[in-house]
Amino acid sequence: MSLLECLSKIEDPRRAEGLRYSLLQMFSMLILSGLCGHFGGRPVRRFTHANEEIFIKELALKHPIPSHVSFSTFLNIIPKKDLIAVFHAWTSSFVSLEKGTDISGDGKALRSTNLDKKGEDFASIVSFFCQESGLIHSIAEYRNAKKGEGEIVRLLLIRLKDMGLTLHLDALHCQKKQ
Repeated sequence: MSLLECLSKIEDPRRAEGLRYSLLQMFSMLILSGLCGHFGGRPVRRFTHANEEIFIKELALKHPIPSHVSFSTFLNIIPKKDLIAVFHAWTSSFVSLEKGTDISGDGKALRSTNLDKKGEDFASIVSFFCQESGLIHSIAEYRNAKKGEGEIVRLLLIRLKDMGLTLHLDALHCQKKQ
């Protein structure tokens, strides 16, 4: 199953009135921008505008490229749980995990997501990386002021339980639950 087929299963949270771009058109522009290293509303807008002719032709856009506000708003209103569930369905269809497969897990804070004046509440993500295929298998998102990375790793491990995988984790993830 292709990524776009999986993404089409997400319910579009936008109002139908005045909708200029389909869910898949927006995802296509965002994914291609991300693959080329452009993240966030303004960089995505610059990239898509620089390649406007290609996007209009290939995605059959009826309107000019969306504004940076449209890209940012779109990313903020898509339910993260739905997006992660679709990602897991997509990766499970082609990232095979067999007994003995090496999996690395780690968490990272996402730049420019601080909501706390003290600098302690960042949006963070934990990913499990399959070393043989070079692909991410599982992800989970959390706010580091509310949950710890170790707790999120334990939740992701439930998906991989009893598969006979070889896990490579930081010492932080190996702590005994109190």
